[in-house]
Amino acid sequence: MMNINYYRQANISQHDSWQECQFTSDTDLTPFTIKPLVSINGQPFLRQNHSTYLTGKDTCRAHHFAKMLAAAVLAGDCPNVPSAQVSDTVSVTIDTTRRSDIRRQTFTTTATPRSVLWIDTIHGPHVSAQLFRELSAHVSSGARLQLVCLDVLGSERDNFFALNRRIEALIQELTPALVVIDDIDHFMPFCGVNIATEFCRIVRDVTNHTETSFLFVGYNHLSKKASTTGNLGKYLFIDSSDVFALTTQHEVTTVRLIRSYDLSRHPDNTEFRFTIGPDNFPHEAEKAAMNSNRADDGLDTIIPDVLQPGESVTASDLTTRVTTRQRQLKKDARSQDIIDQAISLNLIKKESADSDKYVLVNTSLTLPPHPQQAPSPHRPVDVLQATGL
Repeated sequence: MMNINYYRQANISQHDSWQECQFTSDTDLTPFTIKPLVSINGQPFLRQNHSTYLTGKDTCRAHHFAKMLAAAVLAGDCPNVPSAQVSDTVSVTIDTTRRSDIRRQTFTTTATPRSVLWIDTIHGPHVSAQLFRELSAHVSSGARLQLVCLDVLGSERDNFFALNRRIEALIQELTPALVVIDDIDHFMPFCGVNIATEFCRIVRDVTNHTETSFLFVGYNHLSKKASTTGNLGKYLFIDSSDVFALTTQHEVTTVRLIRSYDLSRHPDNTEFRFTIGPDNFPHEAEKAAMNSNRADDGLDTIIPDVLQPGESVTASDLTTRVTTRQRQLKKDARSQDIIDQAISLNLIKKESADSDKYVLVNTSLTLPPHPQQAPSPHRPVDVLQATGL
């Protein structure tokens, strides 16, 4: 079996490691078969030994989608989401050479099936307690959920060295199937390059030597607004195996794969759209609702207007005709809106029933009279008239 070096533990000799990193036709790659953990519409969103990154504007529903994926791992029987895969035990043998002393250590690394470690970096204990209750409702028999609220640490959460050590030890102790960090923006936003690199190497060691998957939530990596995730977010965004973008419009959130080594599936066919239900969890949006939120170009009515039967045009000419027709239709719609608004305010009316001309309504009859100053009670009306006031 291939010996995989650790980033943060003693490695095997340089010669042996160089031989191991060369894949040939004789290399046994069976232990490195990728197994999807959660798939939706045929697209794996979580894979064993992989890390996934969710990003979008800070107003998107990435937090809720992360809850949905975690609940799918915990429940194992969610609709449209397969059960979490239970992998076989993988034994890793490490040769540690120190002078003339050769020691062999064997580590058995198997992720606990249907177990989730959720690290909340932004909310206080009250919100985290509610989050734990919501996820606990999806925990079925044999599953395990553990939530870490960093806000309870207070100022101790700024001790980045200790934070790295404790998270690494907790992952080794629990061996969860999924580790969720929500969100990276508030995890260690002001850490330096060394701390960020060290945490990235912890993630790499866990994914290389165990079956644990990671799910990160970070914002504004793709928008014009500058990302607030700091060094750690930038490195994790680049190192993640799969990156999904979330956009929310009219309460409908669209999840789309934007970067991955596996692009065998067309992103348009594997998009997932959802709305937030009364249980504060995502629910797949109906097709009618999805279509209503998309701009209707009206090509079925525009094409017959700009192209005659039997007429052949180039793609560039057809595009110009369609664009011109769309622009004219939008202009006509805006003009009609102005006319309808003026009629509703009783400012204009049609000249006759069968006429297409409009005339101004007598505003003196429709507008209220200007307010008049009331005469003073101490000065009679006849006195006012006599004085000319």
